[in-house]
Amino acid sequence: MRVFSEGGYDAFKEGLAVGMSGDIAEKYANYVTKKTRQIKRNRLQNSYVDSGRNKVYQSEFATERKFPEAREGMSQKEITKYFKRIVKSKTYQSLVTRSGNPNPRLEFMKEVRYNARIAGNATYSRVRLQPSCGMNKWVVLHELAHTAGHMNHDVGFRQTLVKLISRFLGTEVAKELKRQFRARKVKMNVSQTIKSPLKWLEDYEKMAVLRSKTKRAIIEARPI
Repeated sequence: MRVFSEGGYDAFKEGLAVGMSGDIAEKYANYVTKKTRQIKRNRLQNSYVDSGRNKVYQSEFATERKFPEAREGMSQKEITKYFKRIVKSKTYQSLVTRSGNPNPRLEFMKEVRYNARIAGNATYSRVRLQPSCGMNKWVVLHELAHTAGHMNHDVGFRQTLVKLISRFLGTEVAKELKRQFRARKVKMNVSQTIKSPLKWLEDYEKMAVLRSKTKRAIIEARPI
């Protein structure tokens, strides 16, 4: 017995109505379910995947190299003042999602590990900064984007980070970050379009042909 959710059953029936077999209609229903969840959650990956993290980091590092002032070291007092300014701002408060925290606290890691790669980390309730390498504006904004309701680095995090950077580091910095995202094919939006049964079937059959050709080419290329 097939079990569907998130509009899957209706999609399954629509697939059958245009002549799909039961197995193909089920694949279409799974596509609709996945796409519906992505739109609703504004995420491309599921809760256990953070596959875009490295490309996000690479994009940030490239942007920082062009705007090194964003990485200038600050004292604990300066960082605390900057952190509070952002949290209290209308910009940050407007970006906090239902699962985020409108009033996160700031902590500093006690043990200074000079070879540590982690400049900071965040939960929904607090931000922790590494004294040896996390005392700068960029790290604060990055971690606050997490506390706003995005524990991974998916679309919602990217959108929030760009808006925070635009407001607190400048529009030119934000534009450069978006350019770096584009260069690495890091998506900034979740497509709101769900393909019709016929359009999905057309694309599915095209991909099936391509997979078949690729498989045949690999087999033919093998030495005898």
